[in-house]
Amino acid sequence: MERLMEQMDGLLHGFCQPLTVLQCRLALGELSGEPSAMREAIEAALGECTRLNEKINAMREILQTTEWRGR
Repeated sequence: MERLMEQMDGLLHGFCQPLTVLQCRLALGELSGEPSAMREAIEAALGECTRLNEKINAMREILQTTEWRGR
């Protein structure tokens, strides 16, 4: 159980950086008001969303392969 908690803690910590980048890129694109900057911000934000989904999938896999489920 302790190993599971350490793995989850590491993955949750890994969410912070992509979320911050996602927020900042979108905010900068919005501030510029330029269509090209907005497109660039959206493309970068989509990349961060992919990173977040990868982390979520890793958490799912860990939970599915441990005895922790159902307890």
